[in-house]
Amino acid sequence: MRKRKDLDGFVNDQLSCWPLACSNFRALKGVQVKRLSVGGLDVEVQYNPARIVSSAAKTDEASLKARKCFLCRDNRSAEQNHIRFEGRKGKKYDILVNPYPIFPDHLVIALSKHQPQSIWRRYVDILDLAKAYPDHIFFYNGPKCGASAPDHHHFQGAGRGRMPLENDVDGLLDAIKGMDFSSADSDGRETGCPLSYVASVQDADLFHYRKFVNGIFVLRSATPKSAAKLFYRLLDCAPVAEGDSEPGFNLFTYYKSGEYRSIVIFRTSHRSHHYFSEGPDHLMMSPGCADMAGVLITPMEEDFDKLGDALLSEMLAEVTVTKETEDMIIRRLTRTQPLVEVGIMSAREIEFEIFSDGAGVRKARYRDGKVEYDGMLYDELYFGAVTLSTMFAEPTFGLCGVTIGKEFHWERRENQKFAGALRIIVENDLLTAVNVVGLEDYLLSVISSEMKSSASLEFLKAHAVISRSWVMSRMTARQAGTLSGSHEAGVEIKSCDVKPDEVIRWYDHT
Repeated sequence: MRKRKDLDGFVNDQLSCWPLACSNFRALKGVQVKRLSVGGLDVEVQYNPARIVSSAAKTDEASLKARKCFLCRDNRSAEQNHIRFEGRKGKKYDILVNPYPIFPDHLVIALSKHQPQSIWRRYVDILDLAKAYPDHIFFYNGPKCGASAPDHHHFQGAGRGRMPLENDVDGLLDAIKGMDFSSADSDGRETGCPLSYVASVQDADLFHYRKFVNGIFVLRSATPKSAAKLFYRLLDCAPVAEGDSEPGFNLFTYYKSGEYRSIVIFRTSHRSHHYFSEGPDHLMMSPGCADMAGVLITPMEEDFDKLGDALLSEMLAEVTVTKETEDMIIRRLTRTQPLVEVGIMSAREIEFEIFSDGAGVRKARYRDGKVEYDGMLYDELYFGAVTLSTMFAEPTFGLCGVTIGKEFHWERRENQKFAGALRIIVENDLLTAVNVVGLEDYLLSVISSEMKSSASLEFLKAHAVISRSWVMSRMTARQAGTLSGSHEAGVEIKSCDVKPDEVIRWYDHT
């Protein structure tokens, strides 16, 4: 754990030798600030001319290709130094001073390699940053939600306690600290404050924040593993625009009193129509994390002067999700769905990998009617799921030598990855690998694997209805005791009970 003075010393050293940064940091002391109110949260508006560099940044693909990336080491100012930070799985970051600051200790944490802005596999890195520097809050702008360098992955950071949304949420979480929401009968329980409980995964809890703007969710967790499970489940339930790799959102994370705490704000766009307007409602504002946390930046004095509660509320409402989208996210998070058990493969020996433990590929063998694993005999093996969803979830396990395209001309064996839980059981003197996954999420993989993306929407709808009806009929028959079976070749069925064209086969859906 590092202390705040470590980063403060680094910032001071940079300001002593970097005139541009020194000038802009000094100018912060003279910025004009006024306070407004949006959705029950008191916020501040900052007139900061130096931020025109970010507010007016061109982030279209052509503009990004035409300029040198200012976060790459080769293109940085000679005066700009960095502190190394080691992320998970060998990822390396450079902690930098932001030369165009909003806060008096504004940092940029840039990935050492030039890779696009994406939270995929990197949420644990921001959690580690938060624990390493507990006096700071770290934040992430989605590639279309305020990032002025969407072509180079980076986080930002600042000292804690500077943003109104952060402070309000922090006080609310302190007030409910110690309350247990993990029991099955606690769904929807009100906390007596603007936080409504939504869901839990192990020691992580998720809440809906009912102030300021739509689409704000708050996560707390004692461990990074549970935090990551619930965070990606949340993203899983949010809409993703066509052509994008993740939902639009801003993220804030800090570590306090043994808890990882994150705030997620879902977005619809980077800029509102005010930015492009040539009329009296024009605003040179490109909301990023600071703005969405209640420190709103305008580099134009005329915008600062005309901003009031109503105009600011209008602008923020336009770049955040609607109430209908917010309700949809909550509905997806709290929905229940039956589980299906999908037989993937059968063999005397199965090679598999559980990605969360980092132990690599291991083997299970059939022996004397049991599962032999790690020198012991078991009736079956079960490895719990990180998430039961396949929509956005990181795969939880892999199987080696899975047959795909069975009985088709392109039949072959491949190593496959799956979301959900893994069971390895004994059937007919063989081991069978079974994927336990939610019904609705399973159907997503069936449709995407069996149908071409170019298929018509109506054709895909028909396929979804037929597939769901078929699976539900099989599950109903099993529950009624009229259908016995194994997991071989399909979903909780015995292969001799159905015709080959009735079986929903497993194909890789990547």
